[in-house]
Amino acid sequence: MIVKFFGWDQPKNIVCDMEGVKNEDLLTVNHEWGGLHLAKVLLADQNIEKEESVGIALRKASKVDLEKICTNKEKEGKLLAEIKKQIRTSDLAMKIFETRLSLDEKCLVIAFVAEGRVDFRGIVRDLSCKYQKTVRFQQIGSRDEARQIGGYGICGRELCCRKFPGSLKSITTEMARCQMVSHRGTERISGACGRLMCCLGFEAEQYQELLEDLPKKGDKIKVKGKRGTVIDLNPIAQEVRVKMEDQNIVNVKKENIE
Repeated sequence: MIVKFFGWDQPKNIVCDMEGVKNEDLLTVNHEWGGLHLAKVLLADQNIEKEESVGIALRKASKVDLEKICTNKEKEGKLLAEIKKQIRTSDLAMKIFETRLSLDEKCLVIAFVAEGRVDFRGIVRDLSCKYQKTVRFQQIGSRDEARQIGGYGICGRELCCRKFPGSLKSITTEMARCQMVSHRGTERISGACGRLMCCLGFEAEQYQELLEDLPKKGDKIKVKGKRGTVIDLNPIAQEVRVKMEDQNIVNVKKENIE
């Protein structure tokens, strides 16, 4: 069974022997991190291939469980403020994003954002001793943070990471390059999270297919018996911009390239 525990987390497998569980149901799960956590069912009859289960479903979330989530919110807010203060004191290069208590309050999950690896072993020991709980630090990406916070992109629409559920697709510079937008600079093709915009992945495959039969920039080609050098591509129009030997610049359709 595929479920999701936290808004910033990836879908996970769990073991569930209960009958009548449907998509969108809320389950109380004994998580391998420690403690009981609430999980939303994404796919009741499937598992993620080659992924181990991270917990065992105990029951459908009860009224008491849901009330406990609400009462934990105030405690989590106080913990967030205290832990942020301790992180600043420890001078760790990390940004605390969220704190979550398990239903039985035995486990404290701390989501954070950081540019690289952070050695937080010392602060885990301090927090475990201070709060008498299992403490789990979980590093998330800036795109996961943006998905949680929400907002609008430069297009005026809701952030793609927020609007479309599921795992976030990896966006590469090659996607920007094949769509002829990499020259605009990183700032202009980056989203609110500071990473390359998710929408670059929507049409990348189609652009790559359109570019397959076109020459590359710098290629020498012949047009009507004359030689020239490709200086730009237009995959949508299926044409190239060519600088001829006589220094004239012309647009040439793919079918006119000799």
